[in-house]
Amino acid sequence: MAIDLDFLMTTEDYVLETESFQMKGVTYYPLEWTFFGANDPTMLLTWDAERDRILIRFEQYAVFLGTIEDHSIHEEGLRNAYPIVKLKTSRFTRFAAENMGTERVNTYRGELSHYVIRTFEQEFHVLAYDDPTVLDLGKVGETGVVIEVVEEA
Repeated sequence: MAIDLDFLMTTEDYVLETESFQMKGVTYYPLEWTFFGANDPTMLLTWDAERDRILIRFEQYAVFLGTIEDHSIHEEGLRNAYPIVKLKTSRFTRFAAENMGTERVNTYRGELSHYVIRTFEQEFHVLAYDDPTVLDLGKVGETGVVIEVVEEA
């Protein structure tokens, strides 16, 4: 199964766990996450070698809004079983329009969407004009990542 944006937006009960997040000082893809993913959360908890590794990048005009815990802006429509949700309008987009001027800046780029990345631990919120790039990095066991269990003496 190939993992892409469509898969992450339409597959119920697929769970992500954050491996890393970077806000890069580069021009094209400044927001970049790597995730572990699995149909069964136990695979994430036990570091199963069959977990998927996924890279998600947002383009340069994307705005990282943090997590719900950062803002306390709760959105009822976000409670769902999909790893990524795309909203055309939300409390976050209205907040950004009122407080960040997003309806005045970069309007030539098109319509701003609110993306929610739901992980095992939390949700990340991003405003972006373009869909993120999603790359399937393969299984953890196929990527050179070595899992070593150390028995304590």
